[in-house]
Amino acid sequence: MGCEKRNMKINKALFQRNICTVLFFGCLFCSSMYLFEMYNGFVSGIMLLFFSAMLYVFGTKSFVKKFFIQYLFVIGTIILSMFFNKSFESIDYRVLIVVTAAFLAVTSMTFDEFIAEYKKCIFLIAIVSVVLYSLFKISPQLFNRMPTYTWRYGSARFVNLWLTVVPVSMGDYFRNFGIFYEPGIFQFYLNLAIIFELFKSEKINVFKVLILSVAVITTLSTNGYITLVLIFFVYALRVNTKTKEKKKHNKKVTFFIIVTILLIVFLVLLDQGIIGTRVFNKFVSTKESGSFYDRSNAISYALKKSGNNPLLGVAARGIFDAYNVTFTPLNWLMMYGIVIEVIAMIGFSCFFINMTEKKWSQVALGICAFSSILSQDLSFEWIIWCLIFGGFKQLNSNSKISLKEQ
Repeated sequence: MGCEKRNMKINKALFQRNICTVLFFGCLFCSSMYLFEMYNGFVSGIMLLFFSAMLYVFGTKSFVKKFFIQYLFVIGTIILSMFFNKSFESIDYRVLIVVTAAFLAVTSMTFDEFIAEYKKCIFLIAIVSVVLYSLFKISPQLFNRMPTYTWRYGSARFVNLWLTVVPVSMGDYFRNFGIFYEPGIFQFYLNLAIIFELFKSEKINVFKVLILSVAVITTLSTNGYITLVLIFFVYALRVNTKTKEKKKHNKKVTFFIIVTILLIVFLVLLDQGIIGTRVFNKFVSTKESGSFYDRSNAISYALKKSGNNPLLGVAARGIFDAYNVTFTPLNWLMMYGIVIEVIAMIGFSCFFINMTEKKWSQVALGICAFSSILSQDLSFEWIIWCLIFGGFKQLNSNSKISLKEQ
């Protein structure tokens, strides 16, 4: 009887964990903006809220009163900004949904459970996207008869394969989008998974790191490449400061770096210089064009808008040209003011501080994380607010531990 009850408990726990994985993937998919583009923000927002609520029902609930008050403070500030600016746009409502969904998700699981679920989901997306990217490179005609979806403004056509999207109208500039609407956003999710695998795994899965790295390379994202190199560099320095198993870890670091360099060289040769011209030439821009110009323009745009109302921001109504909204750290300030900016920066930083012990590696890891969000607008993505709330949750937990020790 005792064994049967124990087996039943184990089976129930496994079932619950699998359900949580499916629900977590549902949250990622609904918040990817891909569904948002196919239908509308309201549909994807409601689905995101539903999956997050179910995640809370099935997950390991860890409700903290102080944490709930912090959530209410964030929501209250955003609503106050909306009323002050008379902004009741669909983006404003979606922001409220995203923040609430992130709070429910973070409350429903522990720090380690969140990381484990994230790694599983992103690895699945990465391996599917890499396989289909390779297939399209080898035999693009295979995708000719598949139904296509036209991107907003009619700028590109995609084959909808749900676990990834394949752009079929971009000529030689073919990039890996995953399930996201921008390769520059996909690289953030991939690099975050690599950080989790390298810094929060008891035993690093070399195959997973390799697949995730290949996926980053196929995004052709300049920012993705820079972040990937920074992550490996920080990991290599962190390993070299340890005395135990130093040789074993150094071999892995060397392997990662060599494979990454070889893959970049291989893809440069395969694409006949496309990576060189499309990726690294982004640093070269004229006064009115180029990726570097666009990013610089985004910063000046955000600063100018923030100056109109630094306390509460301008909300969605105050942003007339969404194309210029591509700099995450300043977008928090521009949209809903200095309070949201400070909360977001502290929470995001605290999440990565809790991933390592040494001060220098905490700072370095934070730089890697911030590097990956500089070139796109991720300010109100579901996963970003999961990290922000996760950082505060860890901060609250650490405060409790310190009080108990005292």
